[in-house]
Amino acid sequence: MRHHTLHRAMLACFASLALAGTVHAAPLDELRAEIAAQKARLEKLEELLQATAATTSAATRKADEATRKADEASQAAKAAAEPAKGKSPGIPAGFSIYGIADAGVEVGDYGQGTRTRVQSGLGSASRLGFKGERGFGDDLTAYFQLEAGVSIDNGQNTGHSSNVSNPGQGASSSASVNSTGVAVFSRNTFVGLASKTYGDLRFGRDYAPIYSITSASDPFTIGGATAFRLWSSSAASRFDNGIFYASPKFAGVQGKLAYSAGMENNSRADVGVSGGSGGANSNTGPDGEGKGWSASLTYASGPLFIGTGYLSYLKMGSVTAPATENARRTSWNLAATYDLKVAKLYAQYLHGQDTQDGAATYKSLDRDVWWLGVAVPIMKRHTVRAVYSHLDDKLATNRDSDHYGLGYEFALDKQTDLYAYYAKVTNQNGGQNSLCAGGTCQGYDKDSGLPANHSPSSLMMGARYRF
Repeated sequence: MRHHTLHRAMLACFASLALAGTVHAAPLDELRAEIAAQKARLEKLEELLQATAATTSAATRKADEATRKADEASQAAKAAAEPAKGKSPGIPAGFSIYGIADAGVEVGDYGQGTRTRVQSGLGSASRLGFKGERGFGDDLTAYFQLEAGVSIDNGQNTGHSSNVSNPGQGASSSASVNSTGVAVFSRNTFVGLASKTYGDLRFGRDYAPIYSITSASDPFTIGGATAFRLWSSSAASRFDNGIFYASPKFAGVQGKLAYSAGMENNSRADVGVSGGSGGANSNTGPDGEGKGWSASLTYASGPLFIGTGYLSYLKMGSVTAPATENARRTSWNLAATYDLKVAKLYAQYLHGQDTQDGAATYKSLDRDVWWLGVAVPIMKRHTVRAVYSHLDDKLATNRDSDHYGLGYEFALDKQTDLYAYYAKVTNQNGGQNSLCAGGTCQGYDKDSGLPANHSPSSLMMGARYRF
């Protein structure tokens, strides 16, 4: 009985264990299946994330590229809409527009009482210019320049004299058959080739070399209270119909040479009249009228500049028998400047003669002109300038003159300044020399009412803008 009871108990125990094993086995299988399912899901999720990341990366790259292109397009549009400094919209490379706008008030006395007038170019001759250049390799550049004189007070062009003419409104600037006689670009107008190795060669209208060193040695740079009018009575500043050469600089030394073909008329006459009636230029005159040449040699190193120049040409004017050609003007000069930083010193000496073969009076001009000047910068924005000049007439007339010039400039910025200048010229023995009254020499002279022995004076005040 006990045996059967024990047996039954043991069977019940093992049965319960077996049942428990079965019960436990089923959840394990399910757990394994669930783990496998979760693993599969994770793998799919990882694949999905990798695909999404790749897509996002590609999209990001495309977005970055699109942004970069948009920025480039925006910058290009901005550059087109807002031109580079100093240039106007649509201007090609190598081309530039420049100039000076200068105007003010002059209170002057030229022998007919004190007069007040609004004038252009009192500090510097007002101008509008165009320049262009194009390079060919490392050592050759083609270029041009067109520069017009502008009268700010009335909008007209201004005339600037040369060996051939004073090309003002309605005056013939050349006898060429295709010239209207009205000089629009009355200042410097030329085309040329420049080489660092061989130098600079240009054709057209430009400064005579003797003038180039004169401008550099004038404390007023041929403007304001300059003594240039005394100088110009014995030389010439520009050549028309000219060929101009400037050598490369060697250890600070440079040479310049210019030749003018003169009036280029179609006349074989030895004797004739140029100048026309009423002072207007004509297309006829003696053969070779205006022909001549000029040269200079300069040295510049550090604060020192020195130079010498020469000029010879057939001067315009009336020719009457027994002379057979125009008067020949010859001039030579010496010039120097020295920059002390606290002040810059200027000096100029010029000798000029007018001679005429066959004329009753062989020598019609023989004079020396010299000046000493200084420019003193004060606290960067202020500049004081001064010049004293003397004209020594070596003819029997002995009509000497003295020039006094004083100026003050206040710089509003690097391009704009305000100025005040005072100039005075004394005359003796019937002399009628005048002053320039600015960069276009607007002071009245003997042909416009200046009495003999009168000492003209001028006070000039104005503003100047360079661009």
